[in-house]
Amino acid sequence: MQRMLSTSDFAAAIGISESSVRRLADSGDLEIHRTRGGHRRIPVSEAIRYLRETGTSVVRPDVLGLTKTAESEKSEAERLLDALCEGHASNVIGVMQSMYASGTSIAEICDGPIRCAMIAIGNRWPNDKRSIFIEHRATLLCVRALCQIRMAIPEPYEGSLTAMGAAPQDDPYLLPSMMVSLVLHDCGYDETNLGPNTPIDVLTDSVEDEHPHIVWLAITNPVRSRHQNREIDRLAEVVGAYGGTFLIGGKSANSYEGEFAERCGTMTELNRRAASLAAV
Repeated sequence: MQRMLSTSDFAAAIGISESSVRRLADSGDLEIHRTRGGHRRIPVSEAIRYLRETGTSVVRPDVLGLTKTAESEKSEAERLLDALCEGHASNVIGVMQSMYASGTSIAEICDGPIRCAMIAIGNRWPNDKRSIFIEHRATLLCVRALCQIRMAIPEPYEGSLTAMGAAPQDDPYLLPSMMVSLVLHDCGYDETNLGPNTPIDVLTDSVEDEHPHIVWLAITNPVRSRHQNREIDRLAEVVGAYGGTFLIGGKSANSYEGEFAERCGTMTELNRRAASLAAV
């Protein structure tokens, strides 16, 4: 359950009067909830959405649980790495929400701070026995933070473009497919993430039933067998048969030997491709 702010909290955070916050709520510019006693409460996700969409400056980021980005001598990636290694969930969420509220895209957060921090943690594996624990915990903390950001993104409208994808069987990594899903959600897609370790034939059957506009496969572990290559070829054929777009990406995307998929090397590339398809 996410944290709720009082109107006085939000007023203090952005440096305006409480009556001004009430006017924002009354005009519909700021969504509020009412307690049983009739008091106004603002979900943190709604506060983040408002800040991002209006470009409003924050004078008291601590009230919102955000970090003081401008005053820190460290980069976002360094601050995120520190928070992940220390296991501080509130700091991880604060760093990511601060970036998102200030206008950084989901794709940029994924390609930049998250990617850099997770690579740094992974590189400690040979030298630190605790690295496995730290990496798994860091993954779950990133998932929690991204879920918090997702709540600030409006739900797709009826009739939006659709997307579906997963990480293939024997690929246990949570973050890559989740990040793809969130980038597409941020682009306005009604997306379904089947998650890690999904048999490709299961994804193929689902795609055949649903005909999503975009189908993705996030490949972290290399595709080693001819059988798996043929399964991906079959998935690509199904997507192509109804005119969909099949995208693959991830650390080991080039291990797929087929030529029936578009490759996206970064989340930023994915964002551009998804936006171009939505604009057609």
